[in-house]
Amino acid sequence: MKKLFLALTLVFAFFSNVAAQDTFFQYPVPPESIEGFYPRCNYMVEHFWDRCDMKRAFSSHAKMKSAFEDYIQLVGQAQADTAMASVDNLIARVKKADSKNLLTLGNIAREVLYSDSAMMFSEQLYLPFAKAVAENNKIPAADRASFQYETGILSTSQVGMTLPDIPFTRPDGTKGSLSDAGRKRVLLMFFDPECDDCRVLTVLQSADVNLKQLHDKGYLQMVMLYPGEPDESWKNKAASMPKEWIVGANPDLDTMFNLDALPTAYYLSPKYKIIAKNLDMARLFEMYRMLNNNVPAAE
Repeated sequence: MKKLFLALTLVFAFFSNVAAQDTFFQYPVPPESIEGFYPRCNYMVEHFWDRCDMKRAFSSHAKMKSAFEDYIQLVGQAQADTAMASVDNLIARVKKADSKNLLTLGNIAREVLYSDSAMMFSEQLYLPFAKAVAENNKIPAADRASFQYETGILSTSQVGMTLPDIPFTRPDGTKGSLSDAGRKRVLLMFFDPECDDCRVLTVLQSADVNLKQLHDKGYLQMVMLYPGEPDESWKNKAASMPKEWIVGANPDLDTMFNLDALPTAYYLSPKYKIIAKNLDMARLFEMYRMLNNNVPAAE
């Protein structure tokens, strides 16, 4: 109910802008024959850019960004297939009008979807924009470099994708990899022992009864990885973690995952397919509780 109320509030604000004609170009209005909140959102997303002149739109970065923000508010309420098809269509239209404007579109998408101050952080929505810039040879290589880096990370770490056998160094100096977890579900946590939030979460998880019981039942394996060098300082701090956890360090992890914010959690299937990612503290402990309540003493 709360989510629907928020959605209605966002769309009400959208229509208020339309009514006030406070928009960069004329936005679509669904015909009365289309009934229901979500079908009407789908229509608006599909037709949002119909009356936008893509050859002139990028003359104003501020106005185009404002229109893009309105668009993303609607995309967030549309069906996933409709939303992604609309994103692909927008990229294709911009490229056809003037492919050099893809760089501006990519920068706007980064601001709105992928930056620290993103209006609606979404790796899935941002990836097509980043990829379009990264692959466009008409854009200078220096301008494409950061988009190529982001595309490389996001193309291998989305929900539904299967992670490779990530290598790492254990606190005792020996080599290990993700497959050390065996065929269990995995809670893959990226952390930095110098990060206050990481330390707090580590302490709380080490004391969580549900997490411990999930491990004892052989259902879930905790894997804690540090995206840095396995130096003595890290080894000393890692030694205090629960012995049943798998702990390792790999300085190249930031080339495989978006680790701008730590701690970062991924929930993996027994075959290391990403089931969920970027789980916050509240969602983590609720997940441990729900799993433990539904898993028998021994599988």
